[in-house]
Amino acid sequence: MNLSLIIPTLDRVDTARFLAARVRALLPELSVEAIIVTPDPPREDDPAGGIRYVGDARRGVYGAYAQGLRVSQGEYVWFMGDDDYPLDGVTSLTSSLRSAAVDVVVAPVVLSNGHVFKQRRSVLLLHFMNWCQQGVIYRRRVLARHRFFRRLTVQADQYVNILLRSDPAVRVVFTSQPICVFGAGGVSSRIRDVGYPLVRVPLAYRTLGSSGFVLFRLLVAVEPLIKRLFARILLGRQGPSS
Repeated sequence: MNLSLIIPTLDRVDTARFLAARVRALLPELSVEAIIVTPDPPREDDPAGGIRYVGDARRGVYGAYAQGLRVSQGEYVWFMGDDDYPLDGVTSLTSSLRSAAVDVVVAPVVLSNGHVFKQRRSVLLLHFMNWCQQGVIYRRRVLARHRFFRRLTVQADQYVNILLRSDPAVRVVFTSQPICVFGAGGVSSRIRDVGYPLVRVPLAYRTLGSSGFVLFRLLVAVEPLIKRLFARILLGRQGPSS
């Protein structure tokens, strides 16, 4: 099995099935399974469509990811929400996924406003700007070593991504073509992760060199000012409301 697509959904199973069919159509040369994690799964799987259903234990999105990961069989895994949409660019990854030559593939995504979000290569910047997970395809075994920190409700993937990016044994490859449209209405856009600030500084100390850690602390000190500046810029671009 080349790829496991893991899609948690509360009540949009039909949409998840559509996304699974879309990915299989884009990657006809690969063996692709879809694992749909939902509170009320159908009684039977859909072998013809390459779909398996898992009952959601309602332990949050990363709990659902972990449930799907436990039963997955693919060399690689791709996590997707039911409000995302896979793009034609994923076909460019066929040879890499078939040969299993890399550990993590990181690709741009298209935001719901039409802008392209390019993932950052720098470990330091990754502490401030997480990879958009819909543009990341992981080798399943690297997630066995660097698991989601389930006490984090929103930024568990950022915690893992930083560890993977700073691990010299993990081969990370960046590609230029967007592979997914990110639906910006997910949980990460509405909920603040109160647990992440507790691990943020120790994680930076662990993954950055001494000079990088000093720069990290300086950037953290001015981070609120930078965020306010960007907010003003965005409001200015929107113009006065009617």
